[in-house]
Amino acid sequence: MTSITDEWAEDAPASAETTPAPPAKPKSKKPKKPKKKPDPPPLEFPTVDAFVTEYLAPTIRRNLLKNTLTWCPDWWRHPEAVSRLTAIWRAWENLRLDPALGISTWWLHHCDPHLRVLMDPDTGPLSGCNPKKGHTRHALGPLPITPSDPALWLTPAFSTEPEHEDNGV
Repeated sequence: MTSITDEWAEDAPASAETTPAPPAKPKSKKPKKPKKKPDPPPLEFPTVDAFVTEYLAPTIRRNLLKNTLTWCPDWWRHPEAVSRLTAIWRAWENLRLDPALGISTWWLHHCDPHLRVLMDPDTGPLSGCNPKKGHTRHALGPLPITPSDPALWLTPAFSTEPEHEDNGV
C-alpha cells in the first residue's frame, strides 16, 4: 500500500501508514541573479511618421467632402495632432501584441476617440485646414494662459517636489 503524506496538515496525527519525509537538502548559498526583463519586441514602425504614412493613412478611409470631417496633409505641423497620433501609434505598437482583444481595444479605446477629435471640422486641431487645399498656417492659436502664482504648485498634490516648511526665514 502506498502511503500519502499531507504536508499541509501539520497538526494531523501521524498514522502508521505515513512515512517520514526525507530530510530536506540544504539550500546552496549561491547569490541570486536578478531576473532580467526580456527585451521588448521591436517596433513595427520606427516613428510616428512611418506609422501614419504606412499604416494609418492607407487604413483610415473617410468621406472628407461633406464638411463633417477634415484632415490636414501636413498633420505634422500641428502639435496636438502629433501628440495624439503618437499616442495612437504607441498604443497600436503595444496592443498589436495581444492576439485576443488587442486590435479591438486599440480601435475602441484609442484610435476612434482620437480620430473624432482630430478630424472634427469645427473644434479639432486640424479644423483650419482642408484635405484638398492643404495646411492653413497658424489656423488655431494656443490656449490663452494667465501666469499662476508659483506657490500654488508647492503642495504634494500638485508637485513632485517635497513640501517645503515655512520657518519664517
